[in-house]
Amino acid sequence: MAEKRIVWREEGVLEGALVRSIFLFLVAMSAGMLALDLRDQLDLTLDEGAEQVTRVVIQPPSRTDQERPYFPKALPVIRGAGSPKMPGVPDKPTPDMVAGRMSFHVGANGDVSAVGRIETGSSDDFEKFLDHDGKGAKTIWLLSPGGSVPDAISMGRSVRKRGLDTMVADNGYCASSCPLMFAGGVRRTAGKHALIGVHQVSAVAKGAETWGDGISAAQQISARCVEYLVSMGVDPDSWIKAMRTPKERLYIFRTDELHLLKITTGAAKT
Repeated sequence: MAEKRIVWREEGVLEGALVRSIFLFLVAMSAGMLALDLRDQLDLTLDEGAEQVTRVVIQPPSRTDQERPYFPKALPVIRGAGSPKMPGVPDKPTPDMVAGRMSFHVGANGDVSAVGRIETGSSDDFEKFLDHDGKGAKTIWLLSPGGSVPDAISMGRSVRKRGLDTMVADNGYCASSCPLMFAGGVRRTAGKHALIGVHQVSAVAKGAETWGDGISAAQQISARCVEYLVSMGVDPDSWIKAMRTPKERLYIFRTDELHLLKITTGAAKT
């Protein structure tokens, strides 16, 4: 039997028949897992968890231990490491900055820092910034616990459309929906001790009349995430990691996984 090969095009799109089969499998799997977590209202964010606004010390991931608690408003750092250095941020970023709405800071040589939670409307903030103060942007440095999935995808598409790169600094943190924005970078780089993690989407139909309506909403958001990641050149298996991880936990990718799953495009910076 002839060996099947997966071919990635420059745009990051899998060959027709194969991508459809992978896509349908992932959507079905995602919907099934999300159905177990349906609630009473639609929350297209990835932000439930301990509401701590603080600096949290965690252990780095290993091959046998990659899940950590998810802190939607905290700044996790590896034990023994300091806070990440972010371009355009005079002092090291504080937990309050990370817990607040995403803000943008212009550094030198086209470096721009995006720090804070991705909230509804953050994509509009980002577009306005890039059209004015951020006109010279070349690389977007991310430090975010995530938040709104639609806004993260929209910002990721804007990053790709404008030909920008993305970066998570050494000791940096990009979690929940943040990796969706990170995936938009033409070149995607992570520091040696960067924490990049994902978990299940909390997607429940607000005002849905039936449980089936909630299932439909879950399918739609899952399909949108998978389709987006594939279009950005990221291996869709990365989304399986998300769907297997409870929303109050975080699956943190090892450096070798980031390369293998095409989440990053180059060697880690040290």
